[in-house]
Amino acid sequence: MSGTADQRVMLLSRERVFYRGWLGQAMQPRRVGAAMVYCAPRGALRIRRGGAWQSVAAAAVPPYAPHELATSDGQIIAACLEPETLCPRALAAFCEAVNAGLHDPAPTLRGAAHRLGPEDMATPARFDARALGHALPARVPDPRIARILDLIEADPAAGPLTAEDCAARIGLSASRFLHLFKEETGVSFRNMRMWKRARRFLEHAAQETSLTEVALDLGYPDSSHFSHSIRKMYGLMPRAIRQGSRGLRVIGGMGAAP
Repeated sequence: MSGTADQRVMLLSRERVFYRGWLGQAMQPRRVGAAMVYCAPRGALRIRRGGAWQSVAAAAVPPYAPHELATSDGQIIAACLEPETLCPRALAAFCEAVNAGLHDPAPTLRGAAHRLGPEDMATPARFDARALGHALPARVPDPRIARILDLIEADPAAGPLTAEDCAARIGLSASRFLHLFKEETGVSFRNMRMWKRARRFLEHAAQETSLTEVALDLGYPDSSHFSHSIRKMYGLMPRAIRQGSRGLRVIGGMGAAP
């Protein structure tokens, strides 16, 4: 992938997202359901995690941790790493190193905005090496939980997927399933479903279809639930994300790596 310094692009796979584009105005705190690594395209990144604003070269944020972002030109570069794909200790160590200034992924992320292509989304290891500078150790979930993750990813609008349904599919009680799911993914079943549904909205960010249709396609019961969930995850209303995504190149999709 090649382009100008201001090219706006989003590459998607089931395990990773790379984004270079608009950050948004009047953003509320975001609680993304994946680990996020950020830098500004130029200059320092400003981040607030519940206290004072800080200026940093780059920041790494664990899943669901509330945070706010700002840059001098309103643009951002971000890598989204799905937590169920990563060794939890390795992810924690990576975030700590970035936030302590011991590892600066900003130069690699900025370079990735020009050279990253669909082939680099084929595996998490390849993406991590190209976008972050090195591959992060993978987490290999219990095959039973991997099966449920496939169901969650398959079709967010297929109908309610309850803990009881999932437990029955893999021969566990509901309570044992919920415990095992969080143990194997690092995320509660409820939060995982909520995040994966909101994540699929990224595929529709630059499209022209109505937001009401998108909400129904993603399995939300109504527009109110849709707007609330998207704003909670991304800090912006769906309409604001849609407006800021005009001219954005979206490559790939969530169902499988390109």
